[in-house]
Amino acid sequence: MIRGRVGANLTKRTRRMIATATAFTFLCQNFAWAVCADGTTFPAGGFAAGQPPAVNWSPGVFVNVGQSIFVPDNSVFEHNDPTQPLTGGGHNWVADSALCKQTDMGPAGGTPTAWAIPPINTAFYSNGCIQLPIIKGGVLVGFGDTPFQGDAITPTCNPALLSQPGAPNPANTRLNQLGCAISHGVATTPQSATTFLFVTGVTINSRLFVVLLDNVANPVVGGDAGKIFTGVNWYPDIPDGQQLTNAAVSRDGMLAIATSFRKPQTVYACLNPLGDPGDPSQPINPNFSVFPTSQVKCMQVVNNNLTVDLTTAFGPDNQPYFGGQPGVNSVNVDPGGSAATAWPQCIFNNFGFGNPAPTTLMGKLQAVFNAHSANHCGNAQANTGFMQALIAQPQAIISHGSYMYAPTGNRVVQFKVTVDPVSGLSQYRFRSYATGFSSVAGLGVADDLNSLMVYTSTLGLDTFVTKLPLCEDM
Repeated sequence: MIRGRVGANLTKRTRRMIATATAFTFLCQNFAWAVCADGTTFPAGGFAAGQPPAVNWSPGVFVNVGQSIFVPDNSVFEHNDPTQPLTGGGHNWVADSALCKQTDMGPAGGTPTAWAIPPINTAFYSNGCIQLPIIKGGVLVGFGDTPFQGDAITPTCNPALLSQPGAPNPANTRLNQLGCAISHGVATTPQSATTFLFVTGVTINSRLFVVLLDNVANPVVGGDAGKIFTGVNWYPDIPDGQQLTNAAVSRDGMLAIATSFRKPQTVYACLNPLGDPGDPSQPINPNFSVFPTSQVKCMQVVNNNLTVDLTTAFGPDNQPYFGGQPGVNSVNVDPGGSAATAWPQCIFNNFGFGNPAPTTLMGKLQAVFNAHSANHCGNAQANTGFMQALIAQPQAIISHGSYMYAPTGNRVVQFKVTVDPVSGLSQYRFRSYATGFSSVAGLGVADDLNSLMVYTSTLGLDTFVTKLPLCEDM
């Protein structure tokens, strides 16, 4: 996998970040916490690479991993075969020379002890591996682009939360509204619902794609287990030549964004990339269908304001984060809140709506996207939480539940991200999660293994994978 590299020298801005951070008394936690997912206790100084319980996972298998994504599915045994290991209700998809669903290896009916990569060929999808189409001027010219860092969303449906005619349910969420609109009110779970992968490639002609993953219809012993590729499409409202390399989708499915590590600072966003499910206080539309991507409106919304943008993610606070050189930026130093310059309302900040003006957030977003009135959010700024944690030049940022993870230097830092109930601003607590790594190229959370996976590269020739217990107990 092609991967951008940045120099080791800290810029003046980074040195200022360090000086500022050392002056703060912040909620940096390095003492023992509660029980981790595997029943152990988080060590006082964090984990150390190469020392138990850190495990060298699948040595010699990967080349240069950008990330891994756990995709829940309805499988029980690998290849639906009781003589093979349990899958833990899903599979890990690893972005290496292609984006591949990993084959769990290990004892019959037991916990996996390693992953194996399926055979890869040049087809778009084969043997559980995805390579992206190459599109120029709206025309498919070939296959073989490699997915880099992307994101996944699995909208589920709890019908009991839906609003009824004349009876709004305040417990209903936009994500549940979307999941129920997709399923037409039929209850679904993360294991049964469609997973949507938002990915880009690494070539200069890369586009923003959405890949659909659904459970194999008629599983047989020895065949595919769990979710497989069932469709792909791209968002043509983002123009050619943007060299996109990173993709992310908001936790509610309202906005998908894409960025590039090749110098352009432009952040593209697509509104309702799966379609508009309607107001959660209203019943679902019985005629809803996932939008054709050709009807989705996309435009520039903000500049990431980084010399190099190596990684892009939405946090648990539903705020976008841009990581690279020199550090991590967000929309405003303290993201969130009700200010006109905060995300997502900054997208229509100072936009002239005319008369009558829309009154809802979605109405205002639809108006500005329909007009393609770009860049009302201005420049992203150094994020206060990541700055105080001394995060510089991260190659990866991931989000999991209420937590985020980012590498810096030889360590991985864990953040708990919450939203202040009064101000709406994001709040951060952090601790050093693990130390002793070389250059961290990628991260992932393997929910089936209750583990954090850390991918470290050695001059692009091999990837060393460290499996760590998952401790989300702050």
